[in-house]
Amino acid sequence: MINIIVVDDQRLFRDGVEAIIERTDDIKVIGAAHNGEMAIQQMEQLRPDVVLMDIHMPDMDGIQTAYYLKENYPEVKVVFLTTKAEEELVISAISVGADGFLIKALHADRLIDTIRMAHGGEIVFSGDVARILARRIRKLTMSKKQIFALAMERIGYNFTKREIEIAYLLMGNYSNNQIANKLFLGEGTVKNYISEIYNKLEIHNRAKAIAFFKRIAEANKDY
Repeated sequence: MINIIVVDDQRLFRDGVEAIIERTDDIKVIGAAHNGEMAIQQMEQLRPDVVLMDIHMPDMDGIQTAYYLKENYPEVKVVFLTTKAEEELVISAISVGADGFLIKALHADRLIDTIRMAHGGEIVFSGDVARILARRIRKLTMSKKQIFALAMERIGYNFTKREIEIAYLLMGNYSNNQIANKLFLGEGTVKNYISEIYNKLEIHNRAKAIAFFKRIAEANKDY
């Protein structure tokens, strides 16, 4: 039996979760709390396997509560629930040891599966949260030029590595001569690459091409 407590400042939500859990034969709600301090008290008294907790709560929020629980009861699994996945909160939740992070607008079956997987030692994230993590990892591991290349590919432009390099320098307002010097190419070769870039874009104007590249870069700066 997986014993859980539900921590949320909205009683209607707590009651709804409990109603869902009652349909299972391997999970049991053994306690409910409306804030972090009460959750800690119930943890000490009831020792649940899983704490299902809202991240936004008055007085002592979910992050502070999870930090205390993980420090003092490292075996407990903490699954966060929130109405919206905010990047800094997601990162904070993971940093304090969250075992799951879900958006409240989820199907009952998904909630049940998450409780079981978290209890079994898996870390479970909703799609929105997984995308936030992927974006943060890309920021840490990919250069702006690599993100630009990925964005161009995603919208259907099949540029070679050299064409991406030149397009990126064009976006930085480099002249043909400056591009040639930077990439150790002849200026005529650079002109040929730029002509091929124009053909792929179906834009035959330098200013319009640069403006297009800048729009793509700006739209994907947080990608």
